[in-house]
Amino acid sequence: EFLRNELEDSTPVIIMSTAGNESNVLNAFEMGAGDFVSKPVSPSELLVRVGKLLRQRAN
Repeated sequence: EFLRNELEDSTPVIIMSTAGNESNVLNAFEMGAGDFVSKPVSPSELLVRVGKLLRQRAN
């Protein structure tokens, strides 16, 4: 939220948390996260998600 509202930065953000309940996921997206991943996350899944956000940003 600070990154989006205070700094007005559009850097892609992926939230990683063990608390992947619906409330936390929705809150992360409302604050401007580009994606949410529940831990543990595999490195290959993380790479796919990072690539997706970077491609979206390039368009």
